[in-house]
Amino acid sequence: MEAQEIWEKYGISDYHRLQYLGDNINDVLQILLKNIQIGVGLFEVGKTIRALYLNEAFYDCIGYTRESYMKYESDIYATLLPEDSDGFNKCIKEHAPLNEDIHYVVRGYRDDGSLGWFDIKGASMENKINDNPIYLTVISDISYKKEKEDKIKELEEANDKLLLQEERYKILEGTAQGLLFEYYPKKDIMVFSYNFPNNKKRREIENYSEYSKNSPIVHSSFVGMFRKALLDACTDEVEDSIEYLSSISGGGYRWHRTYYKSVLGADGKVSSVIGRIMDIHDEKMKQEMLNYKADMDGLTKLYRKEVAFEKMQEYIDDAPESEFYFVILDLDNFKEINDKYGHQYGDEVLKKMADGLTSVFDESSIIGRFGGDEFIVLTKALPYEDVYKRLEDLKNDTHFCAGVVKCKPGEDMKTCFDRADRAMYHVKSMEKNGIFYEE
Repeated sequence: MEAQEIWEKYGISDYHRLQYLGDNINDVLQILLKNIQIGVGLFEVGKTIRALYLNEAFYDCIGYTRESYMKYESDIYATLLPEDSDGFNKCIKEHAPLNEDIHYVVRGYRDDGSLGWFDIKGASMENKINDNPIYLTVISDISYKKEKEDKIKELEEANDKLLLQEERYKILEGTAQGLLFEYYPKKDIMVFSYNFPNNKKRREIENYSEYSKNSPIVHSSFVGMFRKALLDACTDEVEDSIEYLSSISGGGYRWHRTYYKSVLGADGKVSSVIGRIMDIHDEKMKQEMLNYKADMDGLTKLYRKEVAFEKMQEYIDDAPESEFYFVILDLDNFKEINDKYGHQYGDEVLKKMADGLTSVFDESSIIGRFGGDEFIVLTKALPYEDVYKRLEDLKNDTHFCAGVVKCKPGEDMKTCFDRADRAMYHVKSMEKNGIFYEE
């Protein structure tokens, strides 16, 4: 009889199966703690919180090495944001005397000065040495999740406002002032009806299909889309909307949204297309600003890492014949700057570096913050000599190490980044404030 059948027949539980481990349970736990990919720590709660044991994954999770974190092991509050430290301390004091489990989310500084979100879950353990409570904790880096949640919430709030505004427009559509139109495909005539306090005129345009090809009313980049929407609505029954830039009196363009609907005749074919044109420029600008904020690093106003890589890949894919150079930069002695002058001063250094990059590289380049004190740049149609000169100009104000590589045809950004990263660490191992180019 197979072992599985014997276990099921006699109701042998998983607990009993673990007895096969014999007295080696401590060895098993050590193996688990060493290899598990999540931070685990044992802490004693006294006047401060003292680390008794930390596995290797703990250091990776919070952004430190074992050596760099040693000075904080006797007081882990020192790495936390002060306002979060106070709340966490209150949580500990409330639950520790009762030997209750804890669960708290805190923000803390990593070794490179960047701020992260960390989820802490702890279970009370028996202290056989003194009366201080002891907690076995599991810690997770949830920074990306929190940032994503915040961005989604911000965008959802903006979307709710836009949807509400859209519903208001629909409710008022029958009576509100505005610009209405009706197009007759068989006659190729467009009729605009203006319904404003000081403008009640009616404008009729014959041969509209030809007129619209060269019309200055719609921005050139939207003419094709505009004409296709009208053609589709004349061919089949359609109810839809489009957004585009339209010229305004006095010059310039504003965003407009056109709601349109096909009207069928007695023969079942489209007899006309009716609709209403609304100015949505203010709402569009607000939405674009939110999208911009979601894509940008809050401190430096450069692209976030994920967004930068995505745009860089699109940039290369759209122009495979162009010459691209990828650059990764790491500030010299940034940790020492933070330790000596504080994180606020360090933030100013990062912003200065971001401003310097945007000043030496023009709009043909994509610039992002990779994280901490590292920045990435993708240049287009610039020879290496120009890339090098601009980096040299930047070194006059800020000391950094840079790795530069030429992107190969068909190479993805991850591979390109890995080559540039190796180049940067080559120069870091040789000298400070240097640039290394890898063929």
